[in-house]
Amino acid sequence: MFEFLRSYIIYLALLSGIVGLFSLPKLPGNKAKFLVLLIWFSIITEIVGYYFTQWTGLLNFYVYNFYMFASFSAYILLLRALLTKINHRVSAAIFLVLFIVSFFLNYLFFKEDMNRSFTYSFAIGVLLVLILSCLYLIEIFNSEKILNFKKSVFFWYILGILVFHVPFTPFMLAINWFLIKQDESIFSLVLFILNFLAHSCFIIGFIWSEKKYNY
Repeated sequence: MFEFLRSYIIYLALLSGIVGLFSLPKLPGNKAKFLVLLIWFSIITEIVGYYFTQWTGLLNFYVYNFYMFASFSAYILLLRALLTKINHRVSAAIFLVLFIVSFFLNYLFFKEDMNRSFTYSFAIGVLLVLILSCLYLIEIFNSEKILNFKKSVFFWYILGILVFHVPFTPFMLAINWFLIKQDESIFSLVLFILNFLAHSCFIIGFIWSEKKYNY
């Protein structure tokens, strides 16, 4: 019933990506511009993932597993750049190593069957990003940034990441652990709603943020 919604996800990404491009003048540093790059990377991934089977005859798990590895690595690096306390930045570096190791262990464990999503690496990535995001928010709330945190594009971007990944993780794990039959209609509906919420956060961040808070 809702299977068609999955094909509309790319339009949500395109909308936030275009808004991001128009917002580039108030995204002064490389960190802020990196957010737009990440959104366009997700758009390219969706396009390649859609046509991958048609082009190669292989299932598109290869595309999305690579995207998962690249995107979570990027999120951790972004959060490390946003964190100011030395111990938090060191934790972020350690987390990046842990995530990379978990990904390759997942790859080695399932190398004979690559036609599956790396659910465990995804869950570990979400947990690590969630911890770093909490550290980022704690730093904000314990500094003068608390007065204007809603005017920072980084706050909205991190919020968007969490809004999508935190609810989606137990959904994926339930399918994987409890062998619940994946209903494509429900799966597409959940994906669309979470993508809608995430990209809404991105768009609000691009529109509402102010240049002086985006460094």
